[in-house]
Amino acid sequence: MKVLGIVCSPRKGGNTEILVEEALAAAREAGAETDIFLIADKNINGCDACASCFETGACKIEDDMQPLYQKMEAADGIIFGSPVYFHNYTAQAKAIIDRTFCYLRNRPLKGKVAAPVLTLRKVGAGQTRVQLYGWFLSQGMIPVRGAIGYGREKGDVRTGEGANIGFTAIEEARSAGKDVVEMLKKLA
Repeated sequence: MKVLGIVCSPRKGGNTEILVEEALAAAREAGAETDIFLIADKNINGCDACASCFETGACKIEDDMQPLYQKMEAADGIIFGSPVYFHNYTAQAKAIIDRTFCYLRNRPLKGKVAAPVLTLRKVGAGQTRVQLYGWFLSQGMIPVRGAIGYGREKGDVRTGEGANIGFTAIEEARSAGKDVVEMLKKLA
């Protein structure tokens, strides 16, 4: 079983990457093979509404989304990480989500287990998680709880709180990784 972590932060080594790495480490410990895709320094354009995917089922835009499509299709589970900027996921995350519109025809993400991993300073986690659940469900993915971590500066999530009472951000991330693998095992 393969679990892919997607980090939609525009900066490397930040809180989102830290939590996604923790989730992937827990997934490996639970028996999964893992891979990670960092959006930082990648060129992923937004959807241009050309509608060619209506006919072909594939996006015609040639950029760094092409290797991500391959990784997403090969994965059994996806841990989708994003910082919360202005009460929502990043523009980079939105570009990825919009570019999966081409998947609505053939549904290659259907049945994959997906978990959101969000990092933020104070507010916006709840509605952002709900929006990601909506994307997961529209693609036919099976959502699990995921993780939320609080911290302002790079590395703050290492000692920061999670959203659940009594849990650290690291504990929530590790739980998310385990939850993805547990759900995959139940579905097998």
